[in-house]
Amino acid sequence: MLKNRYVQLTIQFLSGAAAVAAFAPLSQAWLMLISLWVLFYGWQQAGSAQRALLPSFAWGLGYFAANAGWIYISLHTHGNMPAPFAGAAVLLFATYLALFPMLAAWLTWRLPCPSKWRFTLLAPTLFILTEWLRGWLFTGFPWASIGSSQIDWLGGLYPLIGSYGVGWLLTLCVSVFLVDKRFALGLVIAVLSTSSLLSQIAWTQPIGEPVKVSILQGNIQQSMKWNDAFYMQSLENYLKLTLQAKGQLILLPETAIPSFFKDIPAWYIEELRTTAAAKSATLLLGVATQGENPQHYYNSVINLAEPQRNAYAKSHLVPFGEYIPLPWLFGGIYKILDMPLSGFQRAPLTQVPFDIAGGKIAANVCYEDVFGDEIRINAANATLLANFTNMAWFDGSWAAEQHAQMARARALENGRYLIRATNTGKTAIINPKGQFVSSLPAETMGILEGEVRHMQGTTPYQWAGDKPVIGFLIGLLLLAAWQQRRQD
Repeated sequence: MLKNRYVQLTIQFLSGAAAVAAFAPLSQAWLMLISLWVLFYGWQQAGSAQRALLPSFAWGLGYFAANAGWIYISLHTHGNMPAPFAGAAVLLFATYLALFPMLAAWLTWRLPCPSKWRFTLLAPTLFILTEWLRGWLFTGFPWASIGSSQIDWLGGLYPLIGSYGVGWLLTLCVSVFLVDKRFALGLVIAVLSTSSLLSQIAWTQPIGEPVKVSILQGNIQQSMKWNDAFYMQSLENYLKLTLQAKGQLILLPETAIPSFFKDIPAWYIEELRTTAAAKSATLLLGVATQGENPQHYYNSVINLAEPQRNAYAKSHLVPFGEYIPLPWLFGGIYKILDMPLSGFQRAPLTQVPFDIAGGKIAANVCYEDVFGDEIRINAANATLLANFTNMAWFDGSWAAEQHAQMARARALENGRYLIRATNTGKTAIINPKGQFVSSLPAETMGILEGEVRHMQGTTPYQWAGDKPVIGFLIGLLLLAAWQQRRQD
């Protein structure tokens, strides 16, 4: 019996880890179905809430260790944390994240519900609700939400119900398969057909003339980026690329210049401005800025022509990367790690878009675009989305590809073009259907030249966000409890 238990836990762990292949760059979306089936089958066979906990934890540990293992690179390679401690930190983080599927499993067995609903309706509903909770609690970490793995199959649903809604339909199909395979097949066909029909709807429409954009990828390695000896190389790389750029809109990625804006040599700023003006172009630059209080600094995007008046500052900061939670407890860690600018200030969530290039551009920085319900707020007042990112912290992993896949979901949800300006990749242009129009090879220096359109109109998701889906799922829990009470 004990041996069989170890085999079951191993299968759950490997199944969770295998789900990483459902995401980019492999994008084998069907593997998510199999992985979820193994998880839900384990819940069903457990027979009790207590016995379902450990298999769920094993699945979650494999899932999150595989999908967030790139954290090791930032801690060890770039943060100088000893390998054993960096590995332990990743394991600890994956352990925390694995608590969410554990909670879903426990509640599936414990909440009042008619028996025929428990593994057809309750299980997928609780899985997505706990996934939503993961994306909100302690500022949230919605990375690798299962819905974002299904863009190529279920893209038509995102403008209507977003990533969590797509995730619920996916888990519903899997859980129903455990009980009634024929009905599950019909459900899969219905979901795919609905997505295909919805994809024909043009929720938004282009306005104005096409805009030529030049997206600069400087390819400055993280080990060099904040080294004073390589500071001039960063400046030279981006000046060289700016001189070659052909677009009306020129974008430089997150913290493209590794210093505060006020510390960049005046001659260099003037050179960039003169170059952009000669091309009749607007240049958006990712750079750290300081507020009125010099102790307050921000991860910003500025319009170089009007840096003081026209700027965006990052709102959703990365815990332990851009700010230190509970500094009295964790502050000592940063005396060991070499992590520059780890004390950013949080800017307001709602900010005015850049009014440039014939439209309104809503900027976001780094992993802000994995938070769909937040991105839609500024997107509703904009005609174009632009993400400014530095994924060099994780070069050598699939993090940049996964991040770009989540950006595709944001483009779909909002019916907008989304431009990605990155330091080492993945620099890309994504259209309102969530498709890559063009992209640059990772870890190369270059310019992505292309065209985008400003878009007007509103998708249902942009208008309402996640509230209808989450409200619907909570309603299902209440309905299940009511039905059980009637039976009792």
